[in-house]
Amino acid sequence: MRAFPLAWRTAAISVVLAVASTTSAHADKPTVSELQIRLVTLRQDLNDLYAQSAAASERLNGAAYELAQARKAVARHAAEVDKARRKLEVQQSIVAAMTVEQLQSGSTASRLTTLFTSDGPQQLLDRASAYSSTNEALASRVAAFKARKVVLDSAARQAQDALDDQRRAIARQKSAKAAIDQAISRAEQMASTVDQQRHDLLVQLAEATGRSVDQVTNEQDAIDDLIDESGPSTPPAPGPDPKPTPTPTRTTPPPPPPVNPPPPSTSKVEKAIAFAKAQLGEPYKWGGAGPDSWDCSGLTMRAWQAAGISLPHYAGAQYANTDPVPIKKIVRGDLLYWSDGGPGSIYHEALYLGDNMMIHAPRPGRSVEIVSLSYWIKPDLASRPG
Repeated sequence: MRAFPLAWRTAAISVVLAVASTTSAHADKPTVSELQIRLVTLRQDLNDLYAQSAAASERLNGAAYELAQARKAVARHAAEVDKARRKLEVQQSIVAAMTVEQLQSGSTASRLTTLFTSDGPQQLLDRASAYSSTNEALASRVAAFKARKVVLDSAARQAQDALDDQRRAIARQKSAKAAIDQAISRAEQMASTVDQQRHDLLVQLAEATGRSVDQVTNEQDAIDDLIDESGPSTPPAPGPDPKPTPTPTRTTPPPPPPVNPPPPSTSKVEKAIAFAKAQLGEPYKWGGAGPDSWDCSGLTMRAWQAAGISLPHYAGAQYANTDPVPIKKIVRGDLLYWSDGGPGSIYHEALYLGDNMMIHAPRPGRSVEIVSLSYWIKPDLASRPG
């Protein structure tokens, strides 16, 4: 398990301690420090739920991507079955015609009589050769028919497998949709109660410190801003998917990527970054891919689309369809990813700006923003669009 940086927590706690005063004289009342810790925890818990909603959104993107790939596979295999069936029918027609022709031309016995009543050795050889050629041609066509039948049976099995995959993909998409609805519902329910809980705590804090509610509210607003800028306190939970989304594969096998793939042209990088920056301040929305709301992979997809590079609306597939880059080798324009242990569990991504800064659509409740690379736990994967 990776260690999470605590710099932001230290900053928040420092602010809390800076405004802390003497504890309450009443044993049955919470102390000033306890009230402030409750306020910080309340904000962290809400942010964590929002982060889980964002991670659920990316799993839904993955399920949608997987379903789209499954539907393409079904269509492709159906076309292959149709092609194989047409070729089988052609071979079947040829074999049937040749069989009828042989039957109409007489029995085997009559053919043998014709062969041995020839007028001479040369005619006998010619007739024997013709007889042999006819039978060889029929045998060849029968063999071709059997081969086509094998091809059709194989195509039919693959088509059925593709249909089964599609049904499973539909089920996973439904499950992912239910998971994000549940995550968002939890976040919204908590958000609806946070304001009242926060107000009650601030009133108690004002009473305990002998200051006005407005004063302690302004101080807590500053602390909450620090917490919001620092991201959730823990990585989003993996979620209740019945089957983990597999690492997406490219449609065609690429050549092995170089150890440090060359970056795309500067103009493409700057176009992608310029597009992303133009969305600053626009809200997060799960499944959002513009024009005025975004999720993390929707933003990076459209940014690189503006530079002429097509990427799927799914962080895992974006990683699979770009060249992996070591974190220590990232350059301006690279894509950064956060995962729960590898490419198959990516739950967030951002666009690297250089100088330890990045731009991303973070989560519900926050807008597209530029933040430091160390604002939260560091990304564990990176890739470079071609």
